[in-house]
Amino acid sequence: MENALLLSLSTTNVDALQLLYLARGVPPERPFIPAIRFKLDIQSDVNCKSDFRFDRATIYALTLHFALPEYVVTRNRDKVHCTEALCILLYRLSYPRRNLDLSSKFGRAEGPISRIFSHMIVYLYDRYNTLIYFHKSLCRRSIATYASAVEARSAPMPNVFGFIDGTKIAISRTSSRRGHRENLQKQVYSGHKRVHCLTYQSVVVPDGLAIHFWGPIEGKRHDVTLLYESKLVKFFETQDDIFRGYALYGDPAYPIQQYIVSGYKGASLSALEKILNARMSSVRESVEWKFAHLKSYWAFIDYKNFGLVPPPFAEYLKA
Repeated sequence: MENALLLSLSTTNVDALQLLYLARGVPPERPFIPAIRFKLDIQSDVNCKSDFRFDRATIYALTLHFALPEYVVTRNRDKVHCTEALCILLYRLSYPRRNLDLSSKFGRAEGPISRIFSHMIVYLYDRYNTLIYFHKSLCRRSIATYASAVEARSAPMPNVFGFIDGTKIAISRTSSRRGHRENLQKQVYSGHKRVHCLTYQSVVVPDGLAIHFWGPIEGKRHDVTLLYESKLVKFFETQDDIFRGYALYGDPAYPIQQYIVSGYKGASLSALEKILNARMSSVRESVEWKFAHLKSYWAFIDYKNFGLVPPPFAEYLKA
């Protein structure tokens, strides 16, 4: 009689089975967590590069560069050695893995795995968010070298030191229900790409480094809007001693202004204008390669089932 009542109250066979287990005092079966402890020392460099994108020596060096304490402690008092915490971060970012997948790798339950990962994301973002917006000290030292490198590639503009572009990263379709997120689905939909997405902006210099990264904004927004919202030109104005006489190059969609130049646009370009566009375009491809490399090496950020909020997707990308 008791079992029949529980079955009638359940909505699915799974619910019924769980209710019967509870009624009989039998705990439900949980995922198996191997009784192991992660040790970076026993990992081969080949496996480290596959799983974490760096060899062992580089991972140890990163713990020093990131100024990680010997033991990382989360708000929930999860305690983990800094090398393991960093490996949890790298392992998850390298591919769209579930917390359960990380449990099998690191011998920890899903809850602590999730909290350690989030703690590392927030720690690195808080520590480096100013540097992520723009690497001013690097640019101060190398801006002349960057401009010379661009000119050496047969570029007809001797004052260009970097290349600016935007990219759209797909997310899952958001809810269209009314309320404080009304029309959010429409806001993040890109008619050009025909996908729900977020838009980010980056500046790449000739040595392949991304010295500026900003975003996101709604996927329907144009790269010019992204430039305006990022206040990058205003930042250059406040640092005129560094950027005076230099400029970033973007595709013809960008308006020409102080610190920003772009190619010629229109259907009736002269032969000289076409040559200029072709030469600058061949050099500008570096910024597009940077986005491709980012999505290739850290495939977690290009996971199409990402929602808008939560998780803190922008922090994942910038970390």
